[in-house]
Amino acid sequence: MKRPAAFLLVYALLAAACGSNSNPASPSDAANPGGTSGATISGAIVSAGSGASTMGVQAATPQAMSGLTVTVAGTNVSASVDSSDRFVLRGIPAGNVQLQFSAPGFAAALEIADVRTAEAIALTVSLAGASSVVLESQRRSMGSEEQLEGRVEALPPAVAAGSLVVAGRTVLTSSTTAFFLRGANSTFAALAVGQRVHVKGEATGSSLRASVVEIQNTNEDIPVEINGTVESLTGGSSSFEFRVDGRLVRGDATTEFFGGSRFADLANGRRVEVKGQQRNGFVFATRIHVNDVPGVTPPETSASIEGPLTSKTGAVPGLTLIVGGTTVRTTASTEVQRKGDKQDLSVLALGMTLHVVGDRQSDGSLVARMIQIKDDATGAEFEISGSAGGVKGTCPSLTFGVNGYDIFTDGATVFSLPCADLKSGTKVKVKGLVQAGGAVRATSVAKQ
Repeated sequence: MKRPAAFLLVYALLAAACGSNSNPASPSDAANPGGTSGATISGAIVSAGSGASTMGVQAATPQAMSGLTVTVAGTNVSASVDSSDRFVLRGIPAGNVQLQFSAPGFAAALEIADVRTAEAIALTVSLAGASSVVLESQRRSMGSEEQLEGRVEALPPAVAAGSLVVAGRTVLTSSTTAFFLRGANSTFAALAVGQRVHVKGEATGSSLRASVVEIQNTNEDIPVEINGTVESLTGGSSSFEFRVDGRLVRGDATTEFFGGSRFADLANGRRVEVKGQQRNGFVFATRIHVNDVPGVTPPETSASIEGPLTSKTGAVPGLTLIVGGTTVRTTASTEVQRKGDKQDLSVLALGMTLHVVGDRQSDGSLVARMIQIKDDATGAEFEISGSAGGVKGTCPSLTFGVNGYDIFTDGATVFSLPCADLKSGTKVKVKGLVQAGGAVRATSVAKQ
């Protein structure tokens, strides 16, 4: 669906962003060694789910990770992903670049726009299914100029007043910093832990002094997934913490260990996969899988499919769906998302295009862990929550954006708040009907 024009304008002015706590090297470290001409792109492959529009998809199969190669399309620049799931590409020509990820049973591409000569770019990406790569965060630098894109991981009082942490990087703001929320002027107060932001500024020591902060996605509840090596483990099963690539993870007795692993298997130096929620200054772990535990058989390989929803039977949460010809069964633990916004299984409707990730069964069906609504059928019911952006028009005929969707209201729209009080930045819940072309006619707008 179309993004609001104001958002696209600001995004174009900022160019593409960057940064991650899992960067294989900082941009300055990755800068062209030995006089190599062209840009440098370094990358880290992580579990999926920390990005904006497709967050929450499960990681690719181990087979896809094994033997993975990254190539710059149209060039002989190529690199293998090492045992730490990282890669470095050097001597990349300026311009729009396509990175091609390939391995037995896996092929996907990622576009990186407006690469500049001698620019250093650090990416964090995740793989999903057999043909999808997701940009989780990126950091770009050239001289003292730097751009950063990722999720807000900490705000005051966890950090100093006027500062925040984005994808592992400390960002400093001041009275001259310009804040935008979907193209409209905003303030530091609009920031929240878990939001996705784009920052432009200048490096100052180990921090980034921001000239512009653009709030891209106001959804704060998108699940976070991290993988890496455990460091600085302390505590017991009822309350524990450790770090992965410098990122603080905490858990307690409610944290679930899966894939045959348990709390006793946690140890410094062991690789883990963590799924959780971003809190102020740390990730709270809801699920942990400890890899390479002696005597434990690896879990079944994940599978994913994508296609139209052509059949829906049963009752929530135990639905039976036909998606692209494959039988999909849901459970109470199945997550549903629409552009990162949490949804209920009840919103699934015939004609939607769905991306399903789950466990393949012996009969060929899937038990779904995650269902992403990729597109809605014209005329289908629609629901989404988030902050209104770029509000224009005169009541009752308004247009605005929510999480990248174009919404419009008319005389039939039911407002639970005075129509005139709907401003850019107002958190709303919108219900409506999808129109031809992808816009949504709101049947109701409620304040959250």
